[in-house]
Amino acid sequence: MGLRTDIALRLVKGSFNGRFKIARMTRIPVVGHAIDFAFFQDDDIIILPKDQVFAEAKKRTIKMDVEIGHENMVLPSQAIDHFLDRSRYIFLMDKCVCRDANQCEHYPREVGCIFLGRGTKRIPPHLGHMIGKDEAKEHLRKAREAGLVHLIGRDKIDSVVFSTGPKEELLSICSCCPCCCLWKMVPDLDPRIGQTLTRMPGVEVAADLGRCKGCGRCVKENVCYVRALSMEDGKVRLDRSICKGCGRCVEFCPHKAMSLSITDEGYLEETIKRIQPLVDIESE
Repeated sequence: MGLRTDIALRLVKGSFNGRFKIARMTRIPVVGHAIDFAFFQDDDIIILPKDQVFAEAKKRTIKMDVEIGHENMVLPSQAIDHFLDRSRYIFLMDKCVCRDANQCEHYPREVGCIFLGRGTKRIPPHLGHMIGKDEAKEHLRKAREAGLVHLIGRDKIDSVVFSTGPKEELLSICSCCPCCCLWKMVPDLDPRIGQTLTRMPGVEVAADLGRCKGCGRCVKENVCYVRALSMEDGKVRLDRSICKGCGRCVEFCPHKAMSLSITDEGYLEETIKRIQPLVDIESE
């Protein structure tokens, strides 16, 4: 099993820069269905906006005369904590496969993914190790400090590459950068596959054309890794159909032309409700 995983990882790394071309192949009817079945079948992955951006948005919606600290807020990362607290197995990868394959120079390669569920027992030990929930939370805290964004859900490609068995036995928690994330290929994928990656329930991102100064930095510097931002008539345009609500653009824009809002106060419960049935993380 370890040899098979090593071969799969070499193939992934060798084809990583060509993933956009492979993604476009999913739009070819027969080929696309085969790729979907092999690597994306029944995926459901949620992008969690950055805690800091979310907290600032939350403060703007609270009409009170007192300052509300982060410790009093329900933050997106607490959805991950919910599952860490309940998982029987927590496996930490020694490095991020995507950043390692892309030879990332901007974000730490050693900040690897975390996997939950009994499928983790089949991941070859030379790729990482089992950890406790406190170590996992600390690892993810450092990931956020490094500017990474979390994804959580069932990602079949992980169970295939790491030979962990049925996709229902592995829950993925990734810490992604804007330059190397596998899901940068969303705009190139067949929409039915790209739509398996979604924004957190209750989160919306919007562009304020009145504030936009037309500098175009958000587009030139590839702030949005799913290419939801573009320039039109000297103003930023946000394609809400592919925006995943990560909040990077909100944090980046020096003119505060991008904003994140919370439209449903049940965002944490809805996120947990979506993720809960995907993988039984408590079983032996």
